[in-house]
Amino acid sequence: MPSLQVFRRAHMQGYGSDRGPWRYRLFPEHEIRAQILKRCTTNVSSDGGSLSASLQPHVSSANEDRSLIMDLSLPNGVWSLTCVLDGHGGHETADYLVAELPSLLIAGLLPTVANLEGVPDVLTRAIYDVDEAIKRDFLDIFPEEVNEIATMSNVTVKARVNDQSSGGLNYRKVLRCLRGTTILLALVDPTKKHLWVLNLGDGVAVLGSRQDASSRWSASILSDNHNGNNPIEADRIRQQHPDEPECIFDDRVLGNLAVTRAVGDHAFKLPRVYTEKIFLNVNPGFRVPAAIESFIPRNLSPPYVSNLASVRYVNLHAQSGCDYFILMCSDGLVDLYTDNPDRAESLTSLVKKWVGIVGDVIIDDIQEAMLRLFRHALGAEDIDSVSCMLTVEMPVAYMDDTTIILQVL
Repeated sequence: MPSLQVFRRAHMQGYGSDRGPWRYRLFPEHEIRAQILKRCTTNVSSDGGSLSASLQPHVSSANEDRSLIMDLSLPNGVWSLTCVLDGHGGHETADYLVAELPSLLIAGLLPTVANLEGVPDVLTRAIYDVDEAIKRDFLDIFPEEVNEIATMSNVTVKARVNDQSSGGLNYRKVLRCLRGTTILLALVDPTKKHLWVLNLGDGVAVLGSRQDASSRWSASILSDNHNGNNPIEADRIRQQHPDEPECIFDDRVLGNLAVTRAVGDHAFKLPRVYTEKIFLNVNPGFRVPAAIESFIPRNLSPPYVSNLASVRYVNLHAQSGCDYFILMCSDGLVDLYTDNPDRAESLTSLVKKWVGIVGDVIIDDIQEAMLRLFRHALGAEDIDSVSCMLTVEMPVAYMDDTTIILQVL
């Protein structure tokens, strides 16, 4: 028998001056699991060993995260590929990676299957090549020199980029260039002895491991934080632009973009004239053009955002008999904790909790592991908080798109 509808109201941080209170539905405990699953987009591998789940409960907000779980068939066997892509500004760049990356990886891996030392270079090269292809497609639309573009009329520019009425080929190419995405990628060889994790941006990848079924799970972070709030990344950009005090401020690139490495985001990689004359004439294009206009004067010596990914290697059989799983997530999962002052803690502490939550059940029920992780992130045992995060009727999104991948190795 369905439960009675119980509604409450909550004040939540949102955008603008209106802070609520917003109405939300309170669920009984026995409905929480089903309500989380109802709002997730999930995909499970054919062998049941990998699962992706993406959550954006705000009904009017399109989820820009993407994920990929697939097998790559190569002469030495079947490799496992999983990816989490966190699109920002739009989904177009993330969609392009999902479509183009697998074939690039297969082509790159073919000559390296007998020499696994070359795999990291294949991975970083594939990401670089995708980003360069995005830029090249865009520049093919505007082959003129920078000084010529600066004198183009807006009418000419708009006619080239806003070609939706004739198929929109140029429009799609330009959107891929001005949107952006981060990426987390895990690649496992056919023997399941070798793992490579690539990241570009601020997603988090964690390896859970234990010696045997009676041992506790341990957690190892396998990703780097390519974000302006990372002092190492901020200093790297400042060193590359020593005479530009505003290349990083407010923990953001040019005061605007949180991530310091990404695919796309060519407004931060190309000379400012391309943003002034072309990107701002795309319709529809940037969601908040004023925010883009504000950083144009700071764009003095691009690029500011890098497409060079980090890669970690793990020998999965360095310790015989170990159980392993991978947990990858977009930064939305971290935000569910850090956006709440009462729940904020170090990433090291947080991932230990995640691995403990997931490790309890992942070997036997990977979907249950996913549900427990989302439940904890949304409010843990606080049914009121979980219900609120799932149903609060705010006019704008109140949480970031959140995607996770779990993979048993």
